[in-house]
Amino acid sequence: MTRGLVQVYQATGPTDAFLVQHWLQRNGLHVHLQGDLVSARGEIPIGESWPTVWVPRADEARARELVDQFNGPTLVHPIWRCPSCGEDNEPNFGSCWNCDGDRPDVRSSSS
Repeated sequence: MTRGLVQVYQATGPTDAFLVQHWLQRNGLHVHLQGDLVSARGEIPIGESWPTVWVPRADEARARELVDQFNGPTLVHPIWRCPSCGEDNEPNFGSCWNCDGDRPDVRSSSS
């Protein structure tokens, strides 16, 4: 099922897998999640049951760059105000909780 795809992220649970998936998709990449998201833990070793995030091989470099941004200090800031609707947002939000507008310092860059 992952033919032509490359793994770019090993999650430590379903939440971070979905967050990384959403971040990559918001930046225009096609993403595939593989692995157990809930049920198999306890039946197989934990390291083998965590979900993984995969993208087409052609998008690997861009995806790795985006994962680094997702995990890096560039996403750690004080509360920020949405330029679209004026709502205050928590530092870990990459988009506005109210209108889904992008935080100015994490907008997708053109590739």
